[in-house]
Amino acid sequence: MNPQHSSPVAALDMAALTARLDEALEVLRGTYAPDLGAGGGWYHELSRPEPGATATALGLLAFTETGRPFEHFDDGLAFLAARQESSADPLRDGGWATKTSLGIPVVEATAWIVRFLSGARCGLRAGAPDLRRGHAWLLRNQNPDGGWGSLLGCPSRVWLTCLALRALVRLDPHDDAVRRGVEWLTADRSVNRPAWGPTPSAAPTVTHTAFVLVTLAEADPERNDERLLAAYDWLRGRVDPADRHAWIETYDVSPFGPGVEPVWRLALWHHGLPVALAALLRDPRGVPGPLVGRLLQALVGDTVTDPRRNGRPGDGRSSLWMLWWRMEGLLATARAPLARGRDVLHWLPDAIVVQQAHARDLPLADLLPGRPGRAPVRLLLRHWAALALGLVAVASMGGVATRTWGWRDFWLSVILPMVMTTVHEAMKRRRAQTPPAPPPVPPPAPH
Repeated sequence: MNPQHSSPVAALDMAALTARLDEALEVLRGTYAPDLGAGGGWYHELSRPEPGATATALGLLAFTETGRPFEHFDDGLAFLAARQESSADPLRDGGWATKTSLGIPVVEATAWIVRFLSGARCGLRAGAPDLRRGHAWLLRNQNPDGGWGSLLGCPSRVWLTCLALRALVRLDPHDDAVRRGVEWLTADRSVNRPAWGPTPSAAPTVTHTAFVLVTLAEADPERNDERLLAAYDWLRGRVDPADRHAWIETYDVSPFGPGVEPVWRLALWHHGLPVALAALLRDPRGVPGPLVGRLLQALVGDTVTDPRRNGRPGDGRSSLWMLWWRMEGLLATARAPLARGRDVLHWLPDAIVVQQAHARDLPLADLLPGRPGRAPVRLLLRHWAALALGLVAVASMGGVATRTWGWRDFWLSVILPMVMTTVHEAMKRRRAQTPPAPPPVPPPAPH
């Protein structure tokens, strides 16, 4: 269990967030590589020049999600269109393969590309991939249990099911395939076992739990039960803003059934910090401000550098996955609603305070953190007149004690003015609290 709060106050400089996004886009512009066949794109190791389908979709998705133009956008679409599978086999037609899947389309690539195409809304653009066929591939390769493996018949995995659901929900959130996928993710979860790992029976991880929560917020936004809240509590208690660890989930895939050749190994890159940030921003009870602030400080504090100069092949700094997940966390922050549900907004002249729904009945002053060392100053500024009179009284008592003046002078020059001032202020306060008399009712006008 990590400490969640190093400071009760969290501030985000949106200019710094925008600067990190701009830097990431500049890295993508600088590492774009043309393909000898058609178009161009990126490889997941940005320092390498050979484009891949999944990495190209991620690069184009980054520009789409930020709303920024990219001069090679059409070339990237052409590259993806050329890599889309055309086959008489309905389980292969319309999908995309990775460089390690021997030309067989898999969820690892197809889900990302379908998600990008649905968000880019470029289905009518000449030379674009066929989004409908990609959508149909995902539907046909859903396992009977409701989850997704790399392709139909491979064991369902949590990460792959989330990838497929996030792609499908952009096209048709009411599709029965979405409902079945959500049921597979949540079927064996409980308050006592709220988190997720790579498979339903595996030990839970921060990354998988966060990714499931992000997926459920998109695929089932009305869900707000005890199991879901327990998962958010689990994530809050275990995410560590100081943990920059990235790891790779590897597993074997047998496309023609268990024990049948060929067998290949696929890998998924995981960066838990930004995924956890994107999840916590969706907590239905409200954003845990101090914890989210620390996660943001960790992401915004890291500048994005050109991997051709600062990264080596195989180095995490040169990975498009690290770049993308950081961007997704920052984009989720930039898009987070100011207020939601039963929150209360306090509009100040130069600031806006959001009072979250769970604390809506508390006075605003009780929610504002005190600053160490400021309480005595505020007390002095508020009661300076009374403190001055008190000092005068103490000094006068000293004068009486040293027989500099007598008791009569003390009473007439100090105590009597203090009593009169106190009575006067009390009367003013009482008059201020008395509501004004209602205005007289005018007589009715004559008919």
